[in-house]
Amino acid sequence: MFINEDECRAAGLDPKEVERIAKGLSRYAKQAHKLGLTVFGGSGTGTLRADDGGNGALVVAVLDGHIDGGDGGTNFDSNGLERGETA
Repeated sequence: MFINEDECRAAGLDPKEVERIAKGLSRYAKQAHKLGLTVFGGSGTGTLRADDGGNGALVVAVLDGHIDGGDGGTNFDSNGLERGETA
């Protein structure tokens, strides 16, 4: 896990607060992985899923909050700031 401090500042965010949230999310994602769960995000919702070998993973929990997904692609803009894929 790492924090892009320049991008935080460009977004008007405190890098320390972003780091605190990222650490918590990373910690929980690691714990989920140890249990065989996948944290899945898409279309504004998030779920925890378990692959039991059936036709699609079992949705074992639906998460609160806004969690979006995509292919995870990033690139760098003309100012050298890292950006996600466009909608």
